[in-house]
Amino acid sequence: MRRTLATAIPVWVAVVAGVVVLVTVGRPEVWLPSVPVIGAGALLLTFLVQVSLQSKDGLVKRMLVSVTGVVAILAIASFAMLLSVGSA
Repeated sequence: MRRTLATAIPVWVAVVAGVVVLVTVGRPEVWLPSVPVIGAGALLLTFLVQVSLQSKDGLVKRMLVSVTGVVAILAIASFAMLLSVGSA
């Protein structure tokens, strides 16, 4: 489990950083259309991290944990963006 989290946490941090940059720099009109771009970048980063490892044992599990976390983070961020835009 340690290796699984060690490969997932950098991807999750990158997604959170991407969402923070999007919300601070982007206009509210482009927030939700830009979320899939962050997700696509996270998926590519997940592949890059997994391919760079020497061990291929547990590849699917590690990728599943990374991608599931990305989807959860983006879902929470999207909901928060909807609430933020809706209240303005």
